Amino acid sequence: MFSQNLKYLRNKHNMEQIDLAHKLGRKSASSISEWEKGKYTPKMQTLVEIASIFNVNIDDLMGEDLSSDKESKPKNSFETIAAHLDGDLTEEEWQEILDYAEYVKSKRNK
Repeated sequence: MFSQNLKYLRNKHNMEQIDLAHKLGRKSASSISEWEKGKYTPKMQTLVEIASIFNVNIDDLMGEDLSSDKESKPKNSFETIAAHLDGDLTEEEWQEILDYAEYVKSKRNK
């Protein structure tokens, strides 16, 4: 779902792949192309940056069809926390946070 959402959001904002690459501090659009093809998924810090650029909820970016006409959800507390911790956590620590969030979510849905 991420690859489709990325391409949708980029086009919705009239942004070329190279424009997004530059916003993410990259010199070329090759990573953006690979992500949109579904070959790779960026690291957590980059996902947070992408969600921020397009002002979308990171959970929606990863798992919802953003091209549908649903209203956007407000930013969640995870994005608020991520904005304050940006750069202070390792990729493994981000993954621990995501794993714990999934655990809490799964308990809530039971």
